[in-house]
Amino acid sequence: MLMTQYLSYFGLAVCLILGIWLIFKVLAAPIKGILKFVLHVFLGLLILFAVNLVGGFFDLYIPFTWLSVLVAGIGGVPGVILLLLVHLLF
Repeated sequence: MLMTQYLSYFGLAVCLILGIWLIFKVLAAPIKGILKFVLHVFLGLLILFAVNLVGGFFDLYIPFTWLSVLVAGIGGVPGVILLLLVHLLF
């Protein structure tokens, strides 16, 4: 009787560990995607700030409007390059 009780506790512990592992595995993908998006937003805004800082020496300035921040934030580095090209062409 005592042995079966230990085996049931062991089985419960194994099921609990596998359940927790499965939950973390399922939730890891969206968290990775969110962290990657936040990193791209941060890098895009940082590069936009750096372009304005260095571009001041060359009379190149991209104003911080809601549209430029949105493009730099969502687009990241390619978004800032697009803003530069649009600013230089028009």
